[in-house]
Amino acid sequence: MQNLPRTEVKNLLNRIADRDDQASRRLYAVYQPQLFGYVRCRVWSDEAAEEITIDSLFIAFDKHAAYNGLSEFSTWLCGIANKRILQWRHGVAAEPRMVGIDDDELDQALGGDWDVLSRLEHDEAGLAILACIDKLPDGQREAIYWTAVEDYGLAEASREMAVPEGTLKSRLFHARNRIRACLERALGSDYGVERG
Repeated sequence: MQNLPRTEVKNLLNRIADRDDQASRRLYAVYQPQLFGYVRCRVWSDEAAEEITIDSLFIAFDKHAAYNGLSEFSTWLCGIANKRILQWRHGVAAEPRMVGIDDDELDQALGGDWDVLSRLEHDEAGLAILACIDKLPDGQREAIYWTAVEDYGLAEASREMAVPEGTLKSRLFHARNRIRACLERALGSDYGVERG
């Protein structure tokens, strides 16, 4: 994620405390798109992702004094968003409806060049895949986020995650296998997803 200098963030938060709308617009403009991408990768609903993103930003603006500047502002925001995501998950009574996906669509979706935000979220098959991504362990889901959503290369994503490239490749490999298995379970064992 792109981050403003921490001193600038602290200054903007102090201005927000003094009801400076320009400061809140500045932080919102910089961090909302990135935070939405982070949240959207973890929940399968655009509406819920937008609500969680906005709530998280408002909480950050309201609790501005809690940000101590020891971490990046985006990291602090993601921590707030993670708590909101957990609250949302506990409130969701049912998983999204799983639908059939043909082999070509699955292979294209699970290929190396995922376009999660634009292609998958707008069709029903995408909802099934996003629900499976949501079930991944944190490290694997984060690997998918940096490479598929933020579109970082392996070197850049491994730096962002503070893990070696080999670890990132392993997480991506296992994430794809888990997604395939999740889809097989959701769509039935006769679905016959070929493993590569």
